[in-house]
Amino acid sequence: MPEVRLRYFLPALMGSLHQQRAEGELVLEQNDGTRRLYWADGDLKYLRSDAGGEQFGNFLIRRGVLDMASLKELLADGEGARVGDRVVQWGLMTVAERDERLHELLGSVLLHAMEHPILKMTWIPVALGGSLSLDLQFHLDHRAVVWDTFQRAKIDQELVAMFSSEPDWRWKAQPNLLEALSDLPLTPTLAYALSLLGTEPLGCETITSLTGLPREEAAKLVATLWALGGVSLVRGDLPLLPREDPLPPAPKPEPEPDSQPDSAPEPESEPILLMQEDLIPPPALPFHSDMVDLEVSEPTPSELPPIFLEEAEPSATERAHRLLIKAKSYLLQDRTSEAIRALEQSIKLDGDSPVAFEAWLLLGRTRLSNPAWSTRAIEALQVASRLNPRAAEPWALMGELYHRKGFQANAQGCFRRALELDPSVAVPTGWSLENPLVPATKEGQSGLMGRLRGMFGREKG
Repeated sequence: MPEVRLRYFLPALMGSLHQQRAEGELVLEQNDGTRRLYWADGDLKYLRSDAGGEQFGNFLIRRGVLDMASLKELLADGEGARVGDRVVQWGLMTVAERDERLHELLGSVLLHAMEHPILKMTWIPVALGGSLSLDLQFHLDHRAVVWDTFQRAKIDQELVAMFSSEPDWRWKAQPNLLEALSDLPLTPTLAYALSLLGTEPLGCETITSLTGLPREEAAKLVATLWALGGVSLVRGDLPLLPREDPLPPAPKPEPEPDSQPDSAPEPESEPILLMQEDLIPPPALPFHSDMVDLEVSEPTPSELPPIFLEEAEPSATERAHRLLIKAKSYLLQDRTSEAIRALEQSIKLDGDSPVAFEAWLLLGRTRLSNPAWSTRAIEALQVASRLNPRAAEPWALMGELYHRKGFQANAQGCFRRALELDPSVAVPTGWSLENPLVPATKEGQSGLMGRLRGMFGREKG
């Protein structure tokens, strides 16, 4: 097999698998990790990867949905927890939001699988119900993922070389091809090219000449249509994985003298079109706690009765902490109002214990973003300072709010207290314990309003 087919065989193999309506698992051992692609009825159903950064938890961190602390909290409740399930159970994402992010991740995994060199490929024809039963609840849009990935993949020259190495390949298009692909984001140029393809067998070079597309664009179009089922290979060798000689069957034990021979031999199973490269199943993927698609469970002997464990109802403190994590996630997504509601619910569950300090502090800091919430921000920060008297940040934030409102005496008192507790706390330039700077009163404020502000400034915050 030529070198180009060893490295960039995946696009053609995807077309072959779709054309044969294959079901099974395609294992790609690549230079950055192992990726597993699952197929049923010729469509891509799911992908798994142990390559760095291609786990769902890491993906959500890169997208700003979670931070590392929140991810650890999600996984702390039990070994083998699935991030995709946890983010929904904890209310950090809806099922629709989770599936949208997961769809984006799986598209990225397929793109990387296509662009990275393939060291070894193994096709394992197997029903997916057993190994992928839970993940099959997620619907992967095969057409959208394939179209988007082939458009983004930087393999144009490699596709041209691959098709040039197979000059006998001929494809025919399905009837009404343009109408069948109308749901995809077609450009006018591609739509015109599709309208020219018919049911007569055409090679890649002929399609290039017929459509007027550059060779790279024509090769990409043929590969994409093949993987989508828009065209089928009708001449030339259909791409298959390397076929190996089967292992010799194990010798049958000699029958006992008293045993009766079997009445009829077992019928041989029908041969499969795609043969697995390794007859010995590959070892299971190692467990990673932040992978959405792995769930490790020990087999239970059939003779033992099942054991059902009833999950304990989380305490009020635990539920309050989960709401705090949920609020942090909302803030990362700029969903301020939802974050405040989550914080208020957290405080209702547990607002007086020392562990509630973080919720009160975050609530006060979040309310600072809206001038209409100033009074309630001060209230939240005062509670936070009471729960943790040694914390400087609540005083610094209150000083910032008073400074912004023009109550400089109050701001001076808050900043002084914050600096006494922690000299490294951030305060506006010019404020210090040795020389607290109070900005000069503006012209026109020395009258009644200035005296009223002075009176308010002498009140404790």
